[in-house]
Amino acid sequence: MKKIFISISILAAFFTFAQNHDDALIKEFEKQRLENNEKYETYISKRYGLNRSPEMIKEIEEQRSKLAGFTPGGKPYFLQNQDMDQIKNSNSDFLQNGTVNGLTGSFNGENIKFTVFDGGRAFAGHVLFNNAPNRVTNKEAATMNYSDHATAVTSFIGSKDYPFTFQLNNGGTHPVNFKGIAPNATFDNYTFNNSTLPGNTTESNVFQKILTAAPKISNHSYGTNMGWTDTVVPGAYFWTGYYNAGTSYDIQGTYFINDQNYDQIVYNNPSYVIVKSAGNSFGMGPNGNSVPGYYEDASGNPVQFSATDVLPPNNCSQGYDCIGTGSLAKNLIIVGATDIITTNDKRYTAAADVIHSEYSSAGPRDDGGIKPDITTTGTEVAHASTNEDTTGSNSISVGSGTSYSAPIVTGIIGLWMQIYKQLFPTLELNAASAKVLTIHSASEAGNIGPDPWHGWGYINAKKGAELLVGKSNNSIIFNDETLNNAATNRKTVQASGTEPLKVTISWIDPAYIIPQNLTWQDVHNNRASKLVNDLDLRIIDTQTNTIYYPWKLDANNPMFPASKADNQVDNVEQVVIDNPVAGRNYRIEITNKGTLRNSTGGNAPQNYSILVTGYTSVLGTQEAGSVRELAIAPSVTKDIVNILKAPKKSTFTIYDLSGKKLQNGTINSEKETIDLSSYTKGIYIIEIKTNKDVISKKVIKE
Repeated sequence: MKKIFISISILAAFFTFAQNHDDALIKEFEKQRLENNEKYETYISKRYGLNRSPEMIKEIEEQRSKLAGFTPGGKPYFLQNQDMDQIKNSNSDFLQNGTVNGLTGSFNGENIKFTVFDGGRAFAGHVLFNNAPNRVTNKEAATMNYSDHATAVTSFIGSKDYPFTFQLNNGGTHPVNFKGIAPNATFDNYTFNNSTLPGNTTESNVFQKILTAAPKISNHSYGTNMGWTDTVVPGAYFWTGYYNAGTSYDIQGTYFINDQNYDQIVYNNPSYVIVKSAGNSFGMGPNGNSVPGYYEDASGNPVQFSATDVLPPNNCSQGYDCIGTGSLAKNLIIVGATDIITTNDKRYTAAADVIHSEYSSAGPRDDGGIKPDITTTGTEVAHASTNEDTTGSNSISVGSGTSYSAPIVTGIIGLWMQIYKQLFPTLELNAASAKVLTIHSASEAGNIGPDPWHGWGYINAKKGAELLVGKSNNSIIFNDETLNNAATNRKTVQASGTEPLKVTISWIDPAYIIPQNLTWQDVHNNRASKLVNDLDLRIIDTQTNTIYYPWKLDANNPMFPASKADNQVDNVEQVVIDNPVAGRNYRIEITNKGTLRNSTGGNAPQNYSILVTGYTSVLGTQEAGSVRELAIAPSVTKDIVNILKAPKKSTFTIYDLSGKKLQNGTINSEKETIDLSSYTKGIYIIEIKTNKDVISKKVIKE
């Protein structure tokens, strides 16, 4: 393992750079907020005039607080909420109970703080949070109402262990447990609405609040509905896109200003892990329903479609393309919802166990970028509830939504962060590594490979924890690395042949800057890639020179099974060889197209995270060259192993599977003998460092 020492002056320069960029973002977000307010005033004056009743003024101001931005046609759109089986479905109980091999103790969120951005204040006094004092801290003014939705979302992450039995109307009972994923964690809570934080004199929008909060991990169970919605006209569907004489456009699937803002935040602060819901608009619309449909006329008034009008298609009418802007960012983890897994003691066993919830919005992004990133259970799940006032109440309820699946993913990543702290006290599970771990450990769902309903699959908390143990004992590769312009990063590994050879990379990509003065036609189903830095992952069979490519979706036919080809739209790439030849060497290569750039457009290297499984040894991090014949023999022994043909003055280190260092030394001959007789039976890792390579081999002690 390399140890990198950075001087205090370099660290100070780095943090100054990050702070300067955040200062620029703060100014940019304030500019956006003021401009949006001006546009909203113009829109309201045009629609309502100056004679406004008190009720109308109240409605206008409530909408203003949720203002998310404006469509190309100048129409405002608004943020809205997007709504223990989840624990067992996701295998989180293995972490909570301390039953993951290689880990010490249990993991329930101790010393982990989650930041929740939601519809208001969470009721901190709820009985489900009283297992320790001051678990929930509201950062908004005490005059703001408690939010039922915010309380529910917080409870999915952090409710205490609380069994309860619902009495059903038919006389039956339904036992549940409200226990969250991280019942011993703490929380900072903000509203996503525009509001004036205590101590401030001006309002802050959600992007400004994220920079203020500086969260290590945050949950965002809200979003926008950019097609048909049922929240504007009571008892009807309302078309939020463009409509004129049978022609309609929408910005479902469109990477837009809010996505740009989220990506800028994470690029400037790559330690921020932001988890966000995908939305609940799948299937909405009047087509095939008895519910009427409305659209907005040139004066901003809702007008009912006539019987002869050609209505825009229902959301995701072809099975895809109904995720709203703000949930299409490259650097966030976007979560879809599935039904409860009820078979096999509520454990995942096969892809068929995972059922897409009928409301859960589907991707991909219009350029074919895979969204959502991951799914988990979010339908008919129990949660804390409260009266929406300044007093609060100890209520409980059952509900559904991607709002309720997103916090499960947030909680699991928080537990992985807790494990990471135990195993690697000086390291940090950052945004890129959290996404790689989430995707690489996911269980298959839907089509083989990624798809628009399930993203990369169904989250598996236990598998993710096992991969972290694998990192600690050097049985997998899970590193943060850097790619320089025009360079090729290589690793050569020997396939085990007992499982797929699987490699996943992800990187925090600079935000794609949205051009000014776009029209509806410009943004509707725009297939242009939103990547700035396009990294390429390949695996090459060193014997046959066969090249294996990453997964990708066809933007024009995303319901087709994913193919394996050059991917130019995702900042996640995964290559899988299902049946590698046991003992054969495969070379992993990471390169890039064009020129790597930073957020200001200047030339810059690109950091990325990489995870590799399905191999027995690493033969080198460069072209193998002079160490190609290095070997350790025998691989199964009762006492002695030999390091053969290693360059002199190389070093060796022996680890057990917990990552504990047992022995080290310097290699002084072509046959260096190591005595393992004093060790217990088991698997050990021998790591050899040369002046060019780091090679790891497994040895079994009988």
